[in-house]
Amino acid sequence: MNSIIKQLAVTALACLYLPADAAYYRWTDENGKTHYSYSVPADKSKLGHVLLDKQGLEKKRVISEKRKRQLEEIAEIRKQEKQQAEIDNKKKKFQDAEDNLLLSVFSSEDELVKAYNTKLQLAQVTIDLLKGRHKKQSEKLEVLEQKYERMVDIQHKQLMEKQIDTVLDNLKIYQHAITENLIEKDKVTGEYEATLERFKDLLVRSNKSTNKN
Repeated sequence: MNSIIKQLAVTALACLYLPADAAYYRWTDENGKTHYSYSVPADKSKLGHVLLDKQGLEKKRVISEKRKRQLEEIAEIRKQEKQQAEIDNKKKKFQDAEDNLLLSVFSSEDELVKAYNTKLQLAQVTIDLLKGRHKKQSEKLEVLEQKYERMVDIQHKQLMEKQIDTVLDNLKIYQHAITENLIEKDKVTGEYEATLERFKDLLVRSNKSTNKN
């Protein structure tokens, strides 16, 4: 308490002898000691300081480099928090819309299961069809290869090579289509399981809300 009174007294006395427009500074060193002077030492400018008027009242405050960096980091954190809150809010709105759509399309769990089972069955039919065509092309390739091995005439072999290339291209196309459809089927399966669980949860919430009312 005595040290504070002493500092204030020193400040008041110093200000009495300053010109009307004189600049007087208060700054704190690395050890936490407060200083008063007509200028801030160059090596201490990064620590921050306060500009005082003749009466010792604060005219301007310059924050330290450390504090400036802290404030910038705090501002960046707040900015990121705001952005995340906006993202979360958009996700919630999207999920609410999806939930409302789900409840409006399906009135019961059985309806949802039936709809997805139909979708999965159609996907499997498509996969089986593609596999059947792939198998036929594979069998055709085997026949062409056997014929090619028995051929002697160069021109005939060249024609056969073109046919083999066509079959190889078809096999690649069918294999790619099979892979894509298998991936899509797995995706639908995962979507089905997640949607079913979500639908059950929504029904429970809806029933609880109805019972409360």
